[in-house]
Amino acid sequence: MCNDLFRESECTEYCDTRRRIVARDSKNKQEYRLNNSTEQEICKIRVDGCLIIDKEGKKCDYLILSCQDKLAFFVELKGSDLKEAIRQIDSSLDKLLPTMPDFKCYARVVLNKNPTPDINSSIEIKLKKRLKQQNGDNSRELIKYKSKVLEESI
Repeated sequence: MCNDLFRESECTEYCDTRRRIVARDSKNKQEYRLNNSTEQEICKIRVDGCLIIDKEGKKCDYLILSCQDKLAFFVELKGSDLKEAIRQIDSSLDKLLPTMPDFKCYARVVLNKNPTPDINSSIEIKLKKRLKQQNGDNSRELIKYKSKVLEESI
């Protein structure tokens, strides 16, 4: 289950069993949606400027935790810089992973413009390797990115 650090944090927007979780950028149109058809407890936590207040460091926008399945989705809502978004998620993992060692972690990036995949991006390869090591064998995509709206189900 989700530990009290997340459940009782002032950065937690909610921890409940709602069927649809939406993370949205108020200034832009990007949106991450998670469909929770099994009505598990999900916590949506604001990371940037709240859970991680480090002015210098990079951090993602949201952390969405599926408490029962121990899944953690690191969500970044970004303009068009996919590499920068991946750096922000990687940095957030550095800071938050020690507090959630049993969770399987995933990177989710929603861009304003269509991403131009850089297949040989070393930062993306490095993050994939790190997530694979954390998660072990797993059928879910480790890194997903899409323009405007990224939607998935648990």
